Amino acid sequence: MELRVLLAIAVLVLLVRVARVSWRHRRLSVAIWRAVRWHHLIGGAVLLVVVGSTALALVAFVPGADLGLGRLIGTSVNVVFTPLEEGLALAGPPSATGPDWALIVGASGFLAPLALLLPWLAFIEEELFRAGLETASWPEVAPASLVFGAVHLLVLVPIGAAAAIGMAGFAYALAYRRAHREGRADRVPVVALRTYRPTRRSRTAAQAYRRTAVDTPGAVDADTSPELAQATGIFAAAVWHTTFNTMVVVVLWVSLVMSAFGR
Repeated sequence: MELRVLLAIAVLVLLVRVARVSWRHRRLSVAIWRAVRWHHLIGGAVLLVVVGSTALALVAFVPGADLGLGRLIGTSVNVVFTPLEEGLALAGPPSATGPDWALIVGASGFLAPLALLLPWLAFIEEELFRAGLETASWPEVAPASLVFGAVHLLVLVPIGAAAAIGMAGFAYALAYRRAHREGRADRVPVVALRTYRPTRRSRTAAQAYRRTAVDTPGAVDADTSPELAQATGIFAAAVWHTTFNTMVVVVLWVSLVMSAFGR
């Protein structure tokens, strides 16, 4: 129990630090929110169903898929949600009559600010895991997506859930490659183009792209900076990523509120 409390405090401190950085990049977050369209909402909902059902199936039916670091501290939730879990535990049992207001207030007070951080976090993750994949072969994209899922083991999700998250990573890679291929930097907010920070892999891909862009059918115009094309892809993938993560938070909030009223 004490270890979970310490972990919850550590997560809160980390989220506060992230919030400070996110506030400095609030224009980027607003730009990502404004870029969300109906096809993102529909596609995000479909992806959520696919990833969620796959995670549940793997954990339930594949031996060992239910293992994760969370078992070491006695929790089964994503580490990001441990402050909410511990806060509700400290609130004690609800009253016998009426809604569980502690649950409603706690869920709303924690999840709403968390949702505001999602665009910035998604943009950072896309920079790290998708930038540079434009020159990767499909056999290389798939393992990169699995690595993206495997990293989520560090946030205490079980192995089956991490594998399913890799499917979401593959979907983001598709969005990145498509936007990069189209190369429509004119459709991307300037703040996203200025915020993008190349990684070692993306620099290598940009150099390779400069050498082959002229002779590659369907490639971005030779006059277009490869870095601009990468920033375009990162922004597009971040919009999808933000939409998906926001849906996860909304589904969790709705389930908690329904539980508070329907117990």
